[in-house]
Parts: sequence; structure tokens; C-alpha cells
Amino acid sequence: MDLVIGIGNPLRGDDGIGPRVVAELGPVPSADAIGVAQLTPELALRLRTADRVLFVDAAVAGEAGTLVRRIRPARGHGLGHAVSPEALLDWTERVFGRAPDAWLLAVPGRLFDVAERLSPEGEKALPEAVEAVQAWLRSAAVESSEEDA
Repeated sequence: MDLVIGIGNPLRGDDGIGPRVVAELGPVPSADAIGVAQLTPELALRLRTADRVLFVDAAVAGEAGTLVRRIRPARGHGLGHAVSPEALLDWTERVFGRAPDAWLLAVPGRLFDVAERLSPEGEKALPEAVEAVQAWLRSAAVESSEEDA
């Protein structure tokens, strides 16, 4: 099973792009998709049963384009109530003995102040981000059919 986690606060402008991407996806029969304000240790319960996970999060424009890259578990600074995707993967691996294959979709944004709307850059990046998630989901079907052949 695939899991898509959209991260961000919808009341902080482009920071809320992760949950917006998940909302734009609509129902995905081949995966679970959730939006969260931040990653918390409790999400390890969802990760333990996933084969693959895609984290969708905003990035400050200029640091990244809309791109999917593979990430690995990595120790974070303790385990508070907001953790990085890599630290959450590490926590999942240490507690449950495994972590899913993991990917990060970084979506560029500019507006991170209090706002319920996305910036023009965030609005422009939204359809591309949704397509990137859909492509990632389709890639599992391709990998699965190649393994069956």
C-alpha cells in the first residue's frame, strides 16, 4: 500500500500546499492520502504498514522546484511533536523494525505568513504537484507489473 502525506498549515499561505495537493487528488483507490499540519511520532503507526510513502511539503522558492526525490531514515534532534520526514522514518524503523521506501515532493512557495490562500507561485505549482503525485502513484503500478513479468 502507498501512503501520501501532505504536510503544512493551511492558515500559513503556501505552507498549506501539502494538504491542498492531497485534497486536489481526491480519492485514490490504490493508496491512502492524508493531510497533516505537521509530522508527529503517531504517524509511525501509519508508516509501519506502508510499502511506499510520499511526503508532500512546501519549500522556500529558489531552494527547490517541484521535484520528487528519495529520502532515507535519519536521526533527528530528539522526537518532539514536530519531526522531519527523515526522523519519522528513523523512528518507524527503530520501533517497528522497518520503514517504507520514502520520497519527498518539495513544492516551491513564497507566502508563509498568515493567509488562507496560496501565493500566485503556489497556485501555479499546485497542478504540477498534483501531477507529480499521480505520476509517483502510477510508478508503483509499473514497478509491480515489471516484477510480475
